[in-house]
Amino acid sequence: MYDKYYDQVEIGDSATYGGVRVTEEYINRFADLTGDHHPLHVDPEFAARSRYGQRIAHGFLVLSLSAGMFPMNPKTVLAFYGMDGVRFVKPTYIDDTLRVRLTVTDKTDKPAGGVVQTALEMVNQRDEVVAVATMRILVARSPIRVEVAG
Repeated sequence: MYDKYYDQVEIGDSATYGGVRVTEEYINRFADLTGDHHPLHVDPEFAARSRYGQRIAHGFLVLSLSAGMFPMNPKTVLAFYGMDGVRFVKPTYIDDTLRVRLTVTDKTDKPAGGVVQTALEMVNQRDEVVAVATMRILVARSPIRVEVAG
């Protein structure tokens, strides 16, 4: 949906993208990158004694993975406009495969195009929702085409 121009996007449009397997390496690299070494993510013994019974992926890793799953055409996407209502509703485990489901819920006109609001759902291989958010992207209008009579 972010590969289309603003005037081509309709409220209710929906699509599912991706298929990214969350690996132990992803979790360890994300911990190193962010400095978030909470033992639920990086310590197998600690995590085994937790309510989850094993290591879980960082919520922000799960959310960050969504950004690479859906198409964002540089001709149409002008800017990331914001995100609200982020919730991590189920844990994501090592070897879970995630997809992102986007549904257009609103559009707001702006001078250069408009803001497309989507309901974002991250789902695992069992089609369980593991994270949700409301995302907004500033999207360009279709270029004006001038026809020359001839």
